[in-house]
Amino acid sequence: MSIKSFTIAAIVAAATIGEGVFAVPYIIQSSGWLVALGYFIAVIAIVSVAHILYLRTLAAGDEKERLLGLARKYFGATGFWIGFVAIVIGLLLGFVAYLVLGTQFLQILFPGLSPAFALGIFWILLACIVWGSAGRIAWFEALGIALVSCAILFIFFSGHPGVLFNGVPIAVPGNFFLPFGVIIFALAGWTSVEPVYELVYKKNASSGTSISGAFTLFALGTAFAGLLYWLFAAGVISSVPHVATDTISGIAGWPVWRKDILAVVGFLSIAVVSVPIAREIRGAIEKDLGWNSYLSRSAIIFLPLIAVLVGFKDFLVIVGLAGGVFISTQYLLIISVGRRTLALTSREKFLLDLVALVFVCAAVYEIWHFVV
Repeated sequence: MSIKSFTIAAIVAAATIGEGVFAVPYIIQSSGWLVALGYFIAVIAIVSVAHILYLRTLAAGDEKERLLGLARKYFGATGFWIGFVAIVIGLLLGFVAYLVLGTQFLQILFPGLSPAFALGIFWILLACIVWGSAGRIAWFEALGIALVSCAILFIFFSGHPGVLFNGVPIAVPGNFFLPFGVIIFALAGWTSVEPVYELVYKKNASSGTSISGAFTLFALGTAFAGLLYWLFAAGVISSVPHVATDTISGIAGWPVWRKDILAVVGFLSIAVVSVPIAREIRGAIEKDLGWNSYLSRSAIIFLPLIAVLVGFKDFLVIVGLAGGVFISTQYLLIISVGRRTLALTSREKFLLDLVALVFVCAAVYEIWHFVV
């Protein structure tokens, strides 16, 4: 693999790996390993198709307009505000999840900290990351993925890898749809598309990697993140009697050093994924609402904190709603603007209809399950 190809895959993986990793062990144990595996394979393929569609859409317009601009162009004010809410609220829910888990990470590393004090410290750390999220730091993302990979491998091999998912059912019929929103949340990485286009294609029109050939690289980056999720889940499931919804609540029996490694995995994954997410939210707020950078960064920093303080703390509910409703809507928007921008074949349109149907079903299920 060339350096350029590795860079593309690393950017995709960096934008994909995140706090969804801590929901995956529970999802695998509760729905069955074969059901979860089927979801992972399907979602990797589906989001990779959507990423290539968005890359082609950006190339067709030379990136003069991004997702929200395209939504406004083709669907007017209604399309713009649907897209704005889906993108901004959906991505901000990711930061709510980071605050919920980050507080627990600090309490693992410093057991004497009260929940309120730990929340305050972690919020300040996250605020520093968001405030410095301008620009692209490709080396940081590559380094972050390398460190996260090493930490997850350590968790895997320090468990009981010989038994893997011993005792985990193949399928649990009553929980067949449980992984829907969580796995979409875990594998969603469309925020990597714009940086990949800018770094590889926009600056180098003669790039040896064609846009159509980039599907493999996007799929590899997403699959690598998925592999890390599974290794992490294997290490956790093989070392606890029953997995908690957020993983952290169920590891009381772990030795201190192993808990510390888990906390490090969490901190690294948050640091890596927060940069592209904060950049995407800032782009939406600053370019489309005309806010200055201070207001946009303040919104990203304070709104998730307010959500946690008013009691929105159920990790599985947060990632399920974020993935099933808001992220699914983001991908539906990508498909909609792609269909309007590109001259697609009948086969491509049919494929996109199938992909869109999956995201519609995910949104309907999560609304029904968590709201109704």
